[in-house]
Amino acid sequence: MNSQVKKYFSLFFLFLFLFPMVEKEIHALEHKADIHCSATDKHFHSLEHNCSVCDFTNTNTITTPETSSGFIISANDFSFLPFIESSFTSSSFHLLPARAPPIVC
Repeated sequence: MNSQVKKYFSLFFLFLFLFPMVEKEIHALEHKADIHCSATDKHFHSLEHNCSVCDFTNTNTITTPETSSGFIISANDFSFLPFIESSFTSSSFHLLPARAPPIVC
């Protein structure tokens, strides 16, 4: 039973992820015979093709709430520590751990 469920899930995800790629290629094949202008000067053309996929526009039925535009005043306070120069001497490095393993002779 478990192997059957895995097979169905794998087929489902295979079709789920392959569908956009296959649809894109089929759509490109439908427009293979379209003629595209290669002129370099400025001019206008009428609509070359009528395709519901290319001409798709998202119609949002939810209206966005209008916000009142006004002046926004913000203040930023920056606090920083002054740069402190410190010098390390050879005596201060003896507190650091060794960086390499010891050599066995």
